Amino acid sequence: MNEHFSDPIVAEVRKNREDLLAEFSGDTKKLTAHLISKRLERKAAGVHYETEAERQARFTWSQQQQEFIERRIANV
Repeated sequence: MNEHFSDPIVAEVRKNREDLLAEFSGDTKKLTAHLISKRLERKAAGVHYETEAERQARFTWSQQQQEFIERRIANV
């Protein structure tokens, strides 16, 4: 990997992750519990969490699209 390349979005995500984890003294279990406890509050505010059925449908659709592309390439 090119050590001179710097993506500002990746850097921001990493900084935010470090800051959030620092709030819980590096304890990922505490961080996870905190995020789970906020879930109902966020749902009430309009945040949508993908259900398992939605995830499976998205995965299936993605596989179908990939297979379609592969068939088109094979027919060229």
